[in-house]
Amino acid sequence: MNINVAIADDQKLFRKGMAALIGSFAQMSMLFEAENGRELLELCEQATVKPDIIVLDLSMPELNGLETLKILKEKYPSIRVIILTVHEAENFILATIQAGANGYLAKNAEPEEVEQAIREVFKNDFYFTLPMLEIMRKGVVRKAQVVSLEQENKLTGRETEVLGLICKQLSSSEIAERLFLSNRTVEGHRNNLLLKTGSRNTAGLVLYALKHHLIDLEDFFS
Repeated sequence: MNINVAIADDQKLFRKGMAALIGSFAQMSMLFEAENGRELLELCEQATVKPDIIVLDLSMPELNGLETLKILKEKYPSIRVIILTVHEAENFILATIQAGANGYLAKNAEPEEVEQAIREVFKNDFYFTLPMLEIMRKGVVRKAQVVSLEQENKLTGRETEVLGLICKQLSSSEIAERLFLSNRTVEGHRNNLLLKTGSRNTAGLVLYALKHHLIDLEDFFS
């Protein structure tokens, strides 16, 4: 299946290079480029074929990446967004995930990681490296210490089990096979998890799992 990608970044040479790189990957098409969030939203509005994934710079003029992300998730909830930035700080990562980002990619990432991030977000709805997960874990733990009445984990045993397998990047069909359930039942558990945790997407579920110590970092890649 072909993956349609768009990119927004105000640095022209970097944007052109990323667009050419993504366009060179097998079964990927670069639909359009934008130099800021406002232009990106206009191009999305005009496009007959919407992108499956948008690679979105965080620091842009006119409309920054975070504000653009919020509008994208409101108008086009099915479009997945990978945040592209030099800011590997807790507050940036947590804010973008809570706003609905599906993944995070550093601007100095290797070409192989760019391809991997796009493919994993398309397949699993999220992509995080181990260093990013560690930053997220530290951030949510520190935030939880500030909040006096932290929401208790109210998931059932089966929901917790499904969440753990989601974090291990298993698809619904793979989870169904592992737990001897139907795909429909697994999707039901996934929807319940989103509702109970107040998450926008799978990336939000990962954040919740880290926050409530429901999975260890090493389990993500086991």
